[in-house]
Amino acid sequence: MEEVKERFLDCRDWILDRVDDIKDFLDDNPNVKRWIVEGCIALAVGILAGVITFSVLNHEKKTLAVSEEHAATPVKEQSAEGSEDISAGDSLEEPATDYGDVVIEVVDPGEYASAVANWSQEEIDAAVSERSHYLEETSYWPPVESYWQSRGVSGNARFATYLFDTSNKVYSASDFEGIPKDVIHIIKNEMYARHGYSFRDANLMNYFMGQVWYSPSVMPADFSEKTFTETEVKNLDLLNSIDK
Repeated sequence: MEEVKERFLDCRDWILDRVDDIKDFLDDNPNVKRWIVEGCIALAVGILAGVITFSVLNHEKKTLAVSEEHAATPVKEQSAEGSEDISAGDSLEEPATDYGDVVIEVVDPGEYASAVANWSQEEIDAAVSERSHYLEETSYWPPVESYWQSRGVSGNARFATYLFDTSNKVYSASDFEGIPKDVIHIIKNEMYARHGYSFRDANLMNYFMGQVWYSPSVMPADFSEKTFTETEVKNLDLLNSIDK
């Protein structure tokens, strides 16, 4: 036990001697002492700046992968084969509202789109209100609104559901008889919108921005039609044949 105590005291004395040596060295060399102090201060400031920067970056507001300004830029050129109408900016005729002898009945528009299926009614109301101004800036909304009315659909269902369930059901030409061509055009482009396609035509972009389920995330140059399922491809081929 005495031997352990003696070793401890020797170790302590050695440490104290080294501390004294360092103090004497610093006293004899004031510049070195100043450099050490300045270095410690610089290191502390650097660490603090890093912590602050990391905190700011991780609390920055998240935004869409595609900026609204970039995504909505109108482009007159045509897209790749098979999707030539999705950004074609053609002039539109007056919305067609004559449905002939169509029988108007109240129908269930279906479940809300998966993107908003778990939202509360308050959240949907807020989103519809926030995006309503987009529908004032597109000529596609009046004919689509008339189409919803012809089906007896009103309220938020018009902004939270799809016009047609093109992802799960294969349609025939008869399913689209009597529907105005502008609505057909939207139904076709809705297939792209469901996959996050960011429309270059401002008229289309404004319409889909008015739909609370829509979230643009893929620029036209990055979009591949291989994204579509077999069911969607069949529906897209049909709609392309109707929507000239």
